[in-house]
Amino acid sequence: MAEEEEQSWDATLDEWLISEGFCYSAGMAQLEDGAFYAAAPEKDEAGWGFIYKEDHEQMITQEDMTEKKMTITEATSLKYVADNLKAPPTGLWLGGQKYSVTRVEKEFQVNETTFTYIFANRPKKSSTSGLIAMCAAGRCDRHHQLPDHLCVLRR
Repeated sequence: MAEEEEQSWDATLDEWLISEGFCYSAGMAQLEDGAFYAAAPEKDEAGWGFIYKEDHEQMITQEDMTEKKMTITEATSLKYVADNLKAPPTGLWLGGQKYSVTRVEKEFQVNETTFTYIFANRPKKSSTSGLIAMCAAGRCDRHHQLPDHLCVLRR
């Protein structure tokens, strides 16, 4: 008897979130380092373009209101948000776009599952928002054993 082929997380995100119209992109990242390992929409790997950009430089306003060119590493930015429940000094960056953390709930509950909920918006782009849900191993979905991870949804 042949083993059933395991569906990728890209396909699962696509099926559960994109095809249902809940989001236009979604991704899953490791809580350990903020690095993404799954993205949707899956077709032509379009999801990766929405949630991930290679390291890049941006002009970042400093506390004294001067600007400084800084290197943005999006995984590090996401990891900082997960650890500190606020954006790093350079801001939260996803897919080359800067987001502001606008709401945090440390113990958000859905049915029997509790997780940390972080909501972020793009400044001056009220129609584009993001949600970050941090989940401990196996606690986000009873049907799958997941490592500690971050789910990032953009709608």
